[in-house]
Amino acid sequence: MTAPENPPFDRRRTLAVAEDAQRITHLAQELQLNAVELEGQSQKLRGTIAALEAANEELDRQTSEIAAAQATADAATARLARLQSITAALSNTVTPAAVADSVLREAMVALECEAAAVVVVGAEQGGALVLLGESGWLDPLMRSFTNVQAGQAHGPYDEVVDKGDSIYLESLERLHARYPAFPYVEDARSRGSWIFLPLAIEERAVGALAFGFAGARAFSLVDRHFADTVARYCAQALDRVRLRVAAAAALAEARDARMMAEHANSAKTLFLRGMSHELRTPLNAISGYAALLEDGIRGAVNAAQATDLGRIKRAAAYLLRLINDILTVARLEGARPLHLISVPVNAVLAEVEVLCAIQASSKRVILSVTPSKPSVLVTADTERLQQILLNLVTNAIKFTMPGGHVAVTCAVDAGLARFEVRDTGVGVRLDDIDRVFEPFVQIDRHLTTPAQQGVGLGLSISRELARGMHGDLTLQSTEGAGSTFTLTVPIAPANGCAPAVAAPGLADEGAVLRPIPV
Repeated sequence: MTAPENPPFDRRRTLAVAEDAQRITHLAQELQLNAVELEGQSQKLRGTIAALEAANEELDRQTSEIAAAQATADAATARLARLQSITAALSNTVTPAAVADSVLREAMVALECEAAAVVVVGAEQGGALVLLGESGWLDPLMRSFTNVQAGQAHGPYDEVVDKGDSIYLESLERLHARYPAFPYVEDARSRGSWIFLPLAIEERAVGALAFGFAGARAFSLVDRHFADTVARYCAQALDRVRLRVAAAAALAEARDARMMAEHANSAKTLFLRGMSHELRTPLNAISGYAALLEDGIRGAVNAAQATDLGRIKRAAAYLLRLINDILTVARLEGARPLHLISVPVNAVLAEVEVLCAIQASSKRVILSVTPSKPSVLVTADTERLQQILLNLVTNAIKFTMPGGHVAVTCAVDAGLARFEVRDTGVGVRLDDIDRVFEPFVQIDRHLTTPAQQGVGLGLSISRELARGMHGDLTLQSTEGAGSTFTLTVPIAPANGCAPAVAAPGLADEGAVLRPIPV
């Protein structure tokens, strides 16, 4: 047997196989690199998917929060509308019962409760709580105010009224935990949760507002804020009604008191008028007969008798002045109308000068009256204007020492005639300036004789008359240096006033005025 022959060595083929093996190795390396790169990209993809899932979860959470916030906002908007409805309804309520009805009707819908009640502290019940209004079925706890006595705080109503705190009982368990010994709670006949709120006025609870719910309920901040606001509105409305009722009662009482005062004042005025006239009749007779005796008509009068008769006449004159003052006050209080006409100022000043000249001369006081330039007309009551000026001038002469000076002037200022009566007399203390215009007040009585003294009504009457003519009477004075009384009355309009019916003869500057007793 012959041995096999070795195939001839093919170099080229060997090289080709080697190259193929090398390419396969290279491809394997590339596949390995691609596998590593693919694994990296796969990991990145898994990370991206996880991030997307997390983002999706966050988006779901935010969507839920937005929905919850929207629901809260919608609930708040609805309750705000309810509050506005309550405010509108309370603005028209005029009784406490109407306040309770308006509050309960709107608040029960907003809080979605099954029962509500308003109780207040009854003043006529010795401080016990009384029911003002209710809606729905009140369970024993909500009706427990009927068993409450002042000073026995053992239930929610007592705690609310005594301490002024709001109470939120979210379940029966909370109720039993807070009031373990409260005798009016039975699970089968009770609501599931409650709200008790104080009705506070000026930080003092005057009642309570209660709400009852069918089941247990967690009261949110929105619920609590709304309930507290409703209670505050209810308390404010009850206070407004109370004030309105009190104001109406006060007005009625004041009206009755005013009517009684007017009747009494009218009766007093009629009495003063009648008594003044009745007193003047015998007084005139006393003065007349005293004058007859003094003149010797009934026979000769010795010196002592003449002295006594002089005292009688002076006392009668003093009494006559008092009666005239009282009669003037009676006329003022009787609302005697002033007859306002156009009055020439210079005519009044001339008559005052004539009437006061003798008094000034007898006391050796210089009296000067300066007419108004130009002459003006004022709107006044002729008699009353003369009465005021005579009172001011005679008072000035009375309180001015011999050798002193009394000056009367008139000037126009801003639509007013300003009469000034200035003297160099004793003056008035600063503390007494306002008092001189008060009725029955006399300053420095020691400076006048009893025959010169009155009852202190002259200046009071003069100021009232001045104000009745739409003017005023004021005083400026320095003690020991003198006083200045200023009388203002309005200038007459260009078209004039009513014709001078009350005091004829004032159409010209030379008219003579009838003197008025002061």
